[in-house]
Amino acid sequence: MVLVQLAISFILFLIGLLISGIISLSLGVGSLIVVLVNFVFATIVFRKSGAQAALEIKRAFAIGESVKLMLTILLLVIAFNVLPVHAGSLLIGFIVIVLSQWFAPLIIK
Repeated sequence: MVLVQLAISFILFLIGLLISGIISLSLGVGSLIVVLVNFVFATIVFRKSGAQAALEIKRAFAIGESVKLMLTILLLVIAFNVLPVHAGSLLIGFIVIVLSQWFAPLIIK
């Protein structure tokens, strides 16, 4: 799913280039924030597998969600304060990738 989100991010970036450089940067940054935090979450949660590791997976899921939330907030704050981004475009890129998670069963079979 992370690879699909990365592909969608690239498409958003290219669409933004048709409008302007700032819009493209904003769409790219917003979408890549979600891709990055989902990658970190998946890496934390799916280190262990099997029935023997059920408790460790449950613990990793809680830790992964916490890290994902804190990292999302941190990256959004950095993006808004450091980069020359268009806020609306950044949030559109962010939302499009979040929605791709919701529609994952339709995208990936």
